[in-house]
Amino acid sequence: MQAAASPSPFQPPRQPNVYTDCAPLRELYDQVRLSECGLHGISVRGGAGRPRRREEKGRPFTLQQSFSELPYPRGIMNNSNFCFMNSMLQALMFIPSFAQLTVSVSCDAQARQLCPTLATLGKWTLQYWKPGFTRLAMIAPTLMPRLPAGANNSNSGAPRSAVVPASQRILDGSVQEDAQEFLQKLLERVHEELKGWTFVKGKEKLAVREHEDVQGQSKLLASIFGGTLESHLQGKQRQRDRVSVLIERYYCLPVDVGFAPECTVEQALERTFMTERIYDSEHEKKLKKTLRLGRLPSVLFLQLRRWAVTREGELVKLDNVVRIKRTLLIPRTICADETLGNTERAYRLLSVVCHRGDAVSRGHYVTYLVHHAATPAVLKVQSSEPGNKDTAILRSPPDAATVILCNDANISVCPAKNMEKETMYFLVYQKTS
Repeated sequence: MQAAASPSPFQPPRQPNVYTDCAPLRELYDQVRLSECGLHGISVRGGAGRPRRREEKGRPFTLQQSFSELPYPRGIMNNSNFCFMNSMLQALMFIPSFAQLTVSVSCDAQARQLCPTLATLGKWTLQYWKPGFTRLAMIAPTLMPRLPAGANNSNSGAPRSAVVPASQRILDGSVQEDAQEFLQKLLERVHEELKGWTFVKGKEKLAVREHEDVQGQSKLLASIFGGTLESHLQGKQRQRDRVSVLIERYYCLPVDVGFAPECTVEQALERTFMTERIYDSEHEKKLKKTLRLGRLPSVLFLQLRRWAVTREGELVKLDNVVRIKRTLLIPRTICADETLGNTERAYRLLSVVCHRGDAVSRGHYVTYLVHHAATPAVLKVQSSEPGNKDTAILRSPPDAATVILCNDANISVCPAKNMEKETMYFLVYQKTS
């Protein structure tokens, strides 16, 4: 008698309305690894089992850059202090590469054990996309539940959720938090999970994390959000052209905006990367420090620094006006040689997270969607006309004069000038190439 075949560890989602390709986590990781070795054009499974070529010759591998069909936005309930979570979740939901990663992990049995946070997000993403529920508000996922001591220990070697003290209930919405800090903690957690499993290599029996690079960074997460900063330090020496360069990695760039009542985001970037004079107390030397953008990420997060410290030590909010456009060309003057090309510096705006209120420690967050989201205005118009019930609805993003406002459970289309009047706090961009 023949034994029944064991189920595959990877099961693509069976529901309709899956707007991204899915692949096992191992397959996505192999794409990144082979891309680093200079191998290109490797096929991966598409949504219907069709092979797809992932990258062009000479370019690094990137995950999916657009949805197969634009998803409709859905509201997210705010039962407590969830607006800081809701706003960031809406921004993350409409990043195609991140959505692909979360859904792929949720369909991969081994990846679900390694990456419980991503698996939770992926399952929640599939619920977000379910057809017929676009008018119903969702409940935010539980991303870091507090666990009893010892619950994170595992005999399998797979990382588990770290214990979160009661005083640090950051991700559960029990207290109001900063939206960017929430995103940072979420990415740190995902980063640790994606670094993969440990195995013993060679006669020396070295423990190696398979999915991380030599700097201990997650290769998959870096392929979406990872960029590098070059810090150039130059002192008064006989060899005046001698410069010490330190390479730093980032997922989010903080940008100064307090230098003027009004500025563009390009001007704010140039101000942030101005050359400054510093003093090295250890060596008693004056140094010139210059920051430059090295490798630019596929998806760029910009945090506008909207706070200042008074003489009394009080933290106050800055309401400086920052002008943005639907496209961004990173100024050439702040880029390293490898990123001087226009194609490497060109971005499109995906979403904007805004903060309402006068205080830093309280207020309300909302998100405006600009790209990769289907405007619900068309859905409402066609559903109100009986003659159009059997007509296919053409999904389209907001036009140049409108944006989609996600205010917790409420989703609406509004003029773009409404967004421009808000206090913008967090900008999400995607490379155009």
